[in-house]
Amino acid sequence: MSTLFKRKRSSVKSLSISDSDVNIQQSSPQTPTPEPPSKRKHEKAIRSVPAHISTFDDLNLVPPLLQTCKSLGYKQPTPIQKAVIPFLISNTSSHILALASTGSGKTATFVLPILHHLSNDPYGIYAVILTPTRELAKQIYEQVLALGAGLRVRATLTIGGMDMTQQACELSNKPHICVATPGRLGALLRGPNPPILRNIKYVVLDEADRLLNAKSGFQGDVAEVLLHGTTKMLHAGEGDRRERRGDCQTLLFSATLTRSLESLEEMAGAGLGRLPLKKFVLNAGDDSDDDGTSKKRKNDSNEDGSDDNADDDSDSDSDQDIEQSSIPKIPAGLRQEYIFMPSHVRDAYLITAVRHLMANGGRKGGKDVDRSDGSGWNDLYASGDVNNNFDDEEEMAKAKSAIIFVSTCERTAQISGVLSELGVSNVALHSLLNQNRRLASLGKFKSQQVRVLVATDVASRGLDIPSVDLVLNCELPRRSVDYIHRVGRTARAGRRGRAVSLICERDVALVHACEKMSGRDMIKCSDITDDMAVKMLGPVTKAARLTKMKLSDYGFDELVKKMKERKIRDKKMRQKAERAAKKTIKTRAKASK
Repeated sequence: MSTLFKRKRSSVKSLSISDSDVNIQQSSPQTPTPEPPSKRKHEKAIRSVPAHISTFDDLNLVPPLLQTCKSLGYKQPTPIQKAVIPFLISNTSSHILALASTGSGKTATFVLPILHHLSNDPYGIYAVILTPTRELAKQIYEQVLALGAGLRVRATLTIGGMDMTQQACELSNKPHICVATPGRLGALLRGPNPPILRNIKYVVLDEADRLLNAKSGFQGDVAEVLLHGTTKMLHAGEGDRRERRGDCQTLLFSATLTRSLESLEEMAGAGLGRLPLKKFVLNAGDDSDDDGTSKKRKNDSNEDGSDDNADDDSDSDSDQDIEQSSIPKIPAGLRQEYIFMPSHVRDAYLITAVRHLMANGGRKGGKDVDRSDGSGWNDLYASGDVNNNFDDEEEMAKAKSAIIFVSTCERTAQISGVLSELGVSNVALHSLLNQNRRLASLGKFKSQQVRVLVATDVASRGLDIPSVDLVLNCELPRRSVDYIHRVGRTARAGRRGRAVSLICERDVALVHACEKMSGRDMIKCSDITDDMAVKMLGPVTKAARLTKMKLSDYGFDELVKKMKERKIRDKKMRQKAERAAKKTIKTRAKASK
């Protein structure tokens, strides 16, 4: 990609990145004011795995868990599992931050140690697992039940879009593990009969960089959970002061790190100073870093300072805060490509990519299936302009399943409607759908009833769908860390995959930021040409008009308007709370003097 767009040098001083990773501060967690960098004691992050561990039997798990792992087909632990599981089994008071590439088995990495210790002292509520999306929470909930089947583990799913009263009753029965989204669990904790979290042993933040993002909207609810679960009131007579519980571990897992470690420790400390974190940085493919990749990242960070500003519009946590050596490599089997096109014909190029990169043009069946429609899509097949050999080797090598990532809910609905008008069976996944429809869409895609999923970034984190062969970025995300999570939906667990991004003349900075984050350059997709896209302009334009009319009749515009009003209202409330907190801190500081 760098050969197409020359990188511009900037006078802004770029971040200096050392060969060693961000180190762990060993100072007291009760000290809110950080020490100068020169006085800090540092500990290198763990990047290697124990050599004596080759199978799950070597992890020293209890026999029921080993039997369950065998029945589920787990043969050899991944590098992150080899390093973290023995550590958590032998250390019951350490807090960790684990970074590993997508598809490396992070869920089993924290679920297995929790179940191991739960088997020795079963009670509820033993652990709370927080995730940023409902779909990911549902997936983790199912994996907890599967891995804990031999121990008869009871778990509950506490997410938005479902009956809150029923969820409160389930939590009052004290299940062993609670899998939740922060908003719903935070609302229950602020309710009249909050669930009891003062005895929990584990608080897990999956996709921790998203949960602890300063402007994600989760910070208040995450702080509420951490306050109830990881702290306790001091003895009577000492006011409302709290102290950190020594028997509760905080586990942070993610594929990317969007903040400095010191900032992350401060946010995870629940207002009681910095939480010391033991850091693990491991990749799924091998046990050591690729020298070429690490050197490239280092050189890019030293030479291309202008690329760091690519994503600062959408979030305060810009890529300048990201420590490149802390980001695991993308899967080795992932092929990154781009299609360069004019911005005003993006939909035509997207449909062309679906048609030529997916088997049978993304549609079900073969040449004998009737796909008559009025869009003109099938007329090109009938005229012989497009290869109609559904059984040849080239067709068999194409993608069987794909996820199309779009930036907004309205664009998701529009693209999904256009594909449906053109005869491509697909499902949409975005936040304007009710929870039942969201789960139904994901279930259809996972079961391969449909082969195309059109989604916002709600589907970019954590979802494990091994059948996905292709990821199409209709628009590049504003934050390059989201690109890593998007393309991580394919090439999982050692498989091969393909990620194709549609870019226009305004995406140069975003492309450079994504290349820098992934550690690889994108290559041009030679399978899609301008002539192919030109032939699709007419059918796509007609389908887009029909889709717009249907969405208008459905009242989708009103849903979008209400969502935008809610976001503005939430933003004002968040800003008001931040101002009130700052005012309170200043008042207490003056009173203490």
